[in-house]
Amino acid sequence: MHSLLWPEGPPTGPVPVVVPPQALVDLELAQVAEWLCAARAERRAFALDLLSRLPLDARVSRHRGAVVAELVAHPRLCDRLGEVRRALRLLAAHRPEAFPREAPRASRIGARVVELQAYVEVVRLLQEALAAEDVCSDGLLALRADAAALAADESYAALTSELPHWRRALDEVRTVTVAVEVSPALEPEGAALIDFSREAAAPRTFALSRLLGEETGRRGRVRLFRRHPVDWQGGEKMVGDVRALLEAVAAPVERALHGYRLVNAQAVAPLEDELLVLLGAAALARRWSSAGLPVCLPEVLTPPTGEAAPTGGDREWFAEEAYHPVLALQLPQPGTVVRNRLSFGADGAVWVLTGPNRGGKTTYLRAAGVIQVLAQAGLPVPAARARVQTVDRVATHFPLPEAGKPGMGRLDEEAGRVAEVFATCTGRSLVLLNEVLAGTSAPEALALAVDVLRGFRALGLRCVYATHLHELAARCEEINASIAGPGLVASLTVEAVPDEAGPGGRLTRRPTYRVVPGQPAGASYFASRIARQHGISLPQILAGLRARGVLPPGVDGPGAVGAGDPG
Repeated sequence: MHSLLWPEGPPTGPVPVVVPPQALVDLELAQVAEWLCAARAERRAFALDLLSRLPLDARVSRHRGAVVAELVAHPRLCDRLGEVRRALRLLAAHRPEAFPREAPRASRIGARVVELQAYVEVVRLLQEALAAEDVCSDGLLALRADAAALAADESYAALTSELPHWRRALDEVRTVTVAVEVSPALEPEGAALIDFSREAAAPRTFALSRLLGEETGRRGRVRLFRRHPVDWQGGEKMVGDVRALLEAVAAPVERALHGYRLVNAQAVAPLEDELLVLLGAAALARRWSSAGLPVCLPEVLTPPTGEAAPTGGDREWFAEEAYHPVLALQLPQPGTVVRNRLSFGADGAVWVLTGPNRGGKTTYLRAAGVIQVLAQAGLPVPAARARVQTVDRVATHFPLPEAGKPGMGRLDEEAGRVAEVFATCTGRSLVLLNEVLAGTSAPEALALAVDVLRGFRALGLRCVYATHLHELAARCEEINASIAGPGLVASLTVEAVPDEAGPGGRLTRRPTYRVVPGQPAGASYFASRIARQHGISLPQILAGLRARGVLPPGVDGPGAVGAGDPG
């Protein structure tokens, strides 16, 4: 059966890990995976694996994207395929390995009947779903052809005719009546089968569960096989008798099933996880859109092959009105999230991003990483328009808690992770560094960072290097002149949009910012703004001390709140 994720079938060998586990954490992709798998914890591992083992060939990304585009455009198709997925869940629950050879024969027979019923239902629902919409993507057209081929098979037609008869035969046993012999002291001493019925027994008014110690939640109903081994005299014989009865009922069905032993119902089972993620992607795109956020299916390209890293137009990578979706959906009004233009191209392939805390540097890095991963996975991205080149690795370095190895400080840990970038990445990698090499003095950090950026330029990879070292941004031209490479090192900075102060001169609203090409400003508007927000600019400090009556006599200073603020 054709795959919705892999146009030429799943890879025969292992798919390389393009996004390492730490990058998944740094980019907050676990939350994205949870959205994709509709918060089903048991399927989160599949979604995370899909996001970490990205296809290197853009044709795979485009194949998936075309399917998602149709799902987004046809909500009714999503509903119908959701029914297919539920039937696939039932099929998976009754796979042969779930009922090993040592399981009771009647249980294995019943499970096979349920499995074949689910298989027939999957094929029927697939046919109905894909016939109801005018699909045109290669993935859904191939799936429609597969469903038609399965339905045209002789065994499928025979199954649709035979399964109702087998089901009726097995349904002959719905209730088994057991007589329990008790002693004068009301101790159970033995049991015997009386009869069985197709109808479920009606609840009694007495609580038999109290007598046998069985908590069933329903008065007068006891499930015999909840307690193993049965711990009262005669119980083992009763269980054996019940099993013998069930096997006798199932024997004719077992003989009939022999003619369908070659029907591989589980051949359609992989479709469940594929539908889960693709339907989740379509639902996520609609969720972003309904929240007033832009969303698109990007153009995905494979970089030219060869020894050298791609250059010029071959390096083009951009996303318009990009944002980090995890942050956006945490806001009271998601549509108000700040959006930026992300790009790697002739103007800059290695960006030095400077700005103060709370200026949006980390969010910018995460937006770039999430767009790369989702685009290459063939899924919608949080941007109005995007063109993305596939990469062979997404490497990140975000600050970690102080939990280094014994005898190693923060700089050791940071230097080790940077060394790993050079050991694993190529000119077709994306590297996102957040406050790296900050575990030493500013002059030493600057010297180390210059060498790292020279290495990135020589290698030709794409990178955003977020830092507080404003002097590093000022040395971009010097770095470009000192070493050759496919892409330029250039500067990005956080541009602030000033707003009005609140009562008492204290700013309470979070600042608006955007990331733009250019050198950092000489003074930091954000630093002074944050100080004013917390009331620790000098005029605010002195005013507060005066108000408390603790300012020593003779100490003078600015009297008006806000006077002398750089903002």
